[in-house]
Amino acid sequence: MCMVIQYGPRASCLRRGGMLQALEEEYRHLIGLWKGARTGQGVPTRERFDPMSLRGLVARVHLLEFEEQDKLIFRLSGANEQARLGENPKGEDYLALVDAPARAYLGRNMHNMLFHPTGLVFTTEEIHADGSRITTRFIALPLRDTRRGRDQVIALVSEKGPKQHLQATFPVPRDREWHDEVIAVETVDLGNGIPDIPVYKREVPSS
Repeated sequence: MCMVIQYGPRASCLRRGGMLQALEEEYRHLIGLWKGARTGQGVPTRERFDPMSLRGLVARVHLLEFEEQDKLIFRLSGANEQARLGENPKGEDYLALVDAPARAYLGRNMHNMLFHPTGLVFTTEEIHADGSRITTRFIALPLRDTRRGRDQVIALVSEKGPKQHLQATFPVPRDREWHDEVIAVETVDLGNGIPDIPVYKREVPSS
């Protein structure tokens, strides 16, 4: 059995050890906890997955919830993420905070991909109103809240370096403190294969 990481139009099938080495150690830890909480090949329930089991990583975790296929609401955000963003995004729709091409793609496909189930690794350029930017990478895994009948997402953001006060690749937002320009979405096989949905890779404008 192999695990697959897909980037752009191509997919690479790697042995389990190679795949795990290709992901950040903290992502491997999250996937291990996620797999430990599942029964069979399905999506783990929120009741069986405790975000606090991430311990030292919980400050960089977001818990989001699908209200509709194209509406993904922040429910909980770790302290480090609130400090980095300069706000608590609770109640905001993540898909409203990304660029228009990514919003259209994710609104059509993100729920179906996650609940295949498949893991998703995002690379984004997080642009702040002060003219700075941060290249951001995070993994998203699906959860089901069976008591409330809701589909949820647990997301873990990688450690970041300092903001770069450089000219952003994409325009700076005018109506809020930050937004995300999605550069790429990678798929991670969690044991159920990869759905037949094209992955996302944005063309970066040439200078």
